[in-house]
Amino acid sequence: MVKKEINLLDVIDRVQLQSLQDAFAKATGMAALATDQNGPVTQLSNPTDFCMNYTRKSSVGCERCNLCDLKGGEQAKKTGRPAVYYCHGGLVDFASPIIVNGEQIGSLIGGQVLTDEPDLDKFRSIAAEIGVDPDEYVEAVKKVPIVSEEKVNNAAELLFKMAQALSQVGYEKYRISQEHADSAVLFAEVHNDYAVINDKIEKVNTAIKELSEEFDRLREKALEAAKTVTQTDSILKYIQNVATQMTLLGFNASIEAKHVGEAGAGFNVIAQEVRQLAEQTSSQTHEIEDVLSSVRSSIGGIEKEIGAAMEKINNNVTIVDELSRQIAETSEKIDKISNT
Repeated sequence: MVKKEINLLDVIDRVQLQSLQDAFAKATGMAALATDQNGPVTQLSNPTDFCMNYTRKSSVGCERCNLCDLKGGEQAKKTGRPAVYYCHGGLVDFASPIIVNGEQIGSLIGGQVLTDEPDLDKFRSIAAEIGVDPDEYVEAVKKVPIVSEEKVNNAAELLFKMAQALSQVGYEKYRISQEHADSAVLFAEVHNDYAVINDKIEKVNTAIKELSEEFDRLREKALEAAKTVTQTDSILKYIQNVATQMTLLGFNASIEAKHVGEAGAGFNVIAQEVRQLAEQTSSQTHEIEDVLSSVRSSIGGIEKEIGAAMEKINNNVTIVDELSRQIAETSEKIDKISNT
């Protein structure tokens, strides 16, 4: 899980915080406030007139109050117990840290009470420091509730338990949000991977289809070649017949030349040449026929191989199409999961 900065209101709802501190203030009769690392995040519950209308209305006093709240939470974090202390205005306060994933993200502050009768001269000095009318300040502090130390400690312990519960709730919400964020990132990466794979499969599928078309054209050419060879066979047979006729004609001419004696000697030479030409033509025709027979055999083998290759290609096209469809369906499921 990636560790990131956590804000109090990111993991604990402001309305819930306000409701809890209001309930605490009502049960104890003391003031309560929730702060983050920058200052208050809720409205002060059950505040004293001394704090709200005098101390915090002074710019100096308000700044000192916020610093006291932060220091109280830091002190409690160090000890692991609620911190009970005197604020800068001389009242008793207590603080408990809200800790999520090992980090303090805020505090619960309670108090605004006294455990003894106030030292009025001391409060006059504080009034002078923060720029408040000393007489009015003294009259306000006289109205601050005086409670026993035991009641303060019990209230501080209760506030500490509340802070622990909020810390646990905040951690669980943070953990779930982080897991969801990590899952969303993972789903996005898987979705992108599927998109890349699907794109590559589409390219392979296109290439296979183009190859299939090329084989179709090659098969057509092979069939045309086979047809041409067949046509050549008939021409060769015709030439073979002509050669045979020329051979017979040569033999007949030779016989007739012998019958006429010396007068047919020249004719006999021509007859022999005709016969030799016929024999050569017949021989070459047989050789061509042998070549064409070999070509026919090769074309037949090529056609058979093309047929087998086409069958494999068609099977691969079917497989790739099915795989592409399954990837698309898986991608849709991932989208649905990541959006829930």
